[in-house]
Amino acid sequence: MSETHTTPESDRGSDALLELSGVTAGYGNTTVIHDVELAVEEESIACLIGPNGSGKSTLMKSVYGFADVFEGAVRFDGDDVTGRSPQESLASGMSYVLQSASVFPDMSVHENMLMGGYVFEDDDRARERAEELYEEFPIIGDIRDQKAGTLSGGQRRLLELARALMVDPELMLLDEPSIGLEPKFIDDVFERIRQLNDLGTTLLLVEQNAEKGLSVADRGFVLASGEIKFAGTGTELLEDEEVGRLYLGG
Repeated sequence: MSETHTTPESDRGSDALLELSGVTAGYGNTTVIHDVELAVEEESIACLIGPNGSGKSTLMKSVYGFADVFEGAVRFDGDDVTGRSPQESLASGMSYVLQSASVFPDMSVHENMLMGGYVFEDDDRARERAEELYEEFPIIGDIRDQKAGTLSGGQRRLLELARALMVDPELMLLDEPSIGLEPKFIDDVFERIRQLNDLGTTLLLVEQNAEKGLSVADRGFVLASGEIKFAGTGTELLEDEEVGRLYLGG
């Protein structure tokens, strides 16, 4: 791994909620990411940027259990979770908001929310949690009876964020949270990301809008050709001339 700005490894790890150590991963016989070292500190925001096809989504999927980890280890809250299924990841305190739309269009907003709490054994607890989140997301609470398929792109993204919080996760994985959204909804989504972090949620996001993603990130990583090329604070990467020239269009 090549890094222009990085905290020494000896200074990392003790407060890391998520750690990838030498992770090589992909799908079937295809390797997409190579020997990735990455740490996300507890109650921080980390952002992955890089060109299309660089392996950003695969890295996220290797954490959650959608991709195959061929070498290395994924540790979450001190436990080795390498190769866990997505269901096990959800139950352990992770949630994942996919890049592609993941709402159930023929179901109401409220029914979609309850689907986010399917791991609860008590249906009443799922309903109670949904009501709590409607207070946090009043826009979603106001349209709880609408079919999800009638929502705008921004409303769908906010619903996906709210639904991912049904399990009160320690770690949220967000894959391209701003993709396809109008500017006003992009601001809403990133304001919500900041608020979630202020409440103690750790977030790892992939973001096509690199400047926006790095501006909220405590730590940033540049992934290219399946490898981490640069790492540092969000501010350091934004101010780095080579990162700007190669990846920020500056």
